Amino acid sequence: MALGSWERLEHYAHDIIDDMNNWVTGWVDWNLALDMEGGPNWANNFVDAVVIVNKETDEFYKNPMFYALGHFSKFVQAGAERLDVTSSDLQVIQVTAFVNPDQTFVVVLLNRSEEEVEVTVNVEERGTMFLNMPPRSLLTALFL
Repeated sequence: MALGSWERLEHYAHDIIDDMNNWVTGWVDWNLALDMEGGPNWANNFVDAVVIVNKETDEFYKNPMFYALGHFSKFVQAGAERLDVTSSDLQVIQVTAFVNPDQTFVVVLLNRSEEEVEVTVNVEERGTMFLNMPPRSLLTALFL
């Protein structure tokens, strides 16, 4: 288990973005909370989770994956439609975008590189944002 691992956040966000961009209609983690050993687990493949529960101390820990999941669950509404995204360099920045039922636009961007990257996000008829994405960062842009 990698408690507090930023690499797991990056992998988690990458998986969600990749799945969304390849026509899944929803995304669910197999288990959102596990104990300190990565269980219970019928298959004995003990791993980490979004939330880790320490039953001995009656505490829980939000792994960085918790916050990655929030970039989607807090902003992408039920019934949202994924939008096609064009980019001059999808090798550096991974991106997915949605239009919500209330007509807000959500763009989630992941920079897994070790370099700061300048990004321009343009949503037709909504506007343009110029962003500096720090190295190894996850960002959500919301167009109202």
